[in-house]
Amino acid sequence: MLMRYVMLVGVAAISVWGALNLGTTNASMVLVDAGQGPTANASLWILGLVAAFITISLCRFVIFGLPSMMDDWYRDNKSWMFVAGAGALIYGMFYLM
Repeated sequence: MLMRYVMLVGVAAISVWGALNLGTTNASMVLVDAGQGPTANASLWILGLVAAFITISLCRFVIFGLPSMMDDWYRDNKSWMFVAGAGALIYGMFYLM
């Protein structure tokens, strides 16, 4: 499940990077296609739509999936968190003395 969202983040980053670089690296192609109607920026719109859909999917995951995943992780690692917190308090007391 984690790999799915890592891949979504990667595809979103590549889509946004491609959309931003479209204007700088392919400027001559866009200038040539400028007189041919609305299809001149089709690749820019497609990249933008891909990035938007991936962003919406990631936001949906964060809103609905992340709290339950964090609850499961907290339930599994509660004792280790208490040990780490107690160790941090003891270390802090010795450091401040």
